[in-house]
Amino acid sequence: MWPVNVENAELFALLFTRCLGFYVAGPIFMQRQIPGQLKLLLGVATAVAMFPLVSTTGTLVARDLAGFGLAVAGETFVGVLLGFAATLPFAGIRIGASLVGIQMGFGIVNVMDPGGGGQVPLISRFYEIVALTLFLILGGHHLLLRAMGTSITLVPLGGVQISGSLAGHILGLAGTMFMTALAVGGPLIAVLFLADAALGFVARTVPQMNIFIVGFPIKIALGLLGIGLTLPYFFRTVEGLLITLERDLLVLLAGM
Repeated sequence: MWPVNVENAELFALLFTRCLGFYVAGPIFMQRQIPGQLKLLLGVATAVAMFPLVSTTGTLVARDLAGFGLAVAGETFVGVLLGFAATLPFAGIRIGASLVGIQMGFGIVNVMDPGGGGQVPLISRFYEIVALTLFLILGGHHLLLRAMGTSITLVPLGGVQISGSLAGHILGLAGTMFMTALAVGGPLIAVLFLADAALGFVARTVPQMNIFIVGFPIKIALGLLGIGLTLPYFFRTVEGLLITLERDLLVLLAGM
């Protein structure tokens, strides 16, 4: 269905609202340093590219302004929900990396996050940058665009109907986020915990040794070594997240 005319301008506005909600809450583009004008431009460009997928030509979604406002709210909900679901795996990576940083003794070593406007742990920021880079290299942005196009087919514009199973799907995504955090940080946290136990044993057997001075560089060295050794497995973890992310987005759309 193309081009946009007066008769289907209502449908284009709803599609634009859905795309804009996705860019506001989705990964990468939700960063604060990205100008709002760029998000608007991306929303318009995506809506123009996907408008031919809309099948209801010339059909009025709402008969009055109140109905159209409800339709806009529904499309905003769909776009924001898709963006939020796509962001959860990165939140899990951030949580797991933050725990690793705390165990290493980097709990007070923070850097300014220009996207969030606050301070984040150094290790967490490192893992997040690596994950976003791998996400783009592996074509994750294409996956998100496919999910947006599929949403037009599964959830027609103006036809959002929230089912009772949607809340269960969202809780399942939250559980996946914590599983991702465990997969990213679990091995390193276990190694650093054993290092703490060994240092405690040394402190009991050799009380003359200042374990705090000796322990910090040992834990930092073990942590950095562990990060270097586990990075190849982290690459595989991100690749697996892309597969599960596409499946989770489809399940989420099926609940609407």
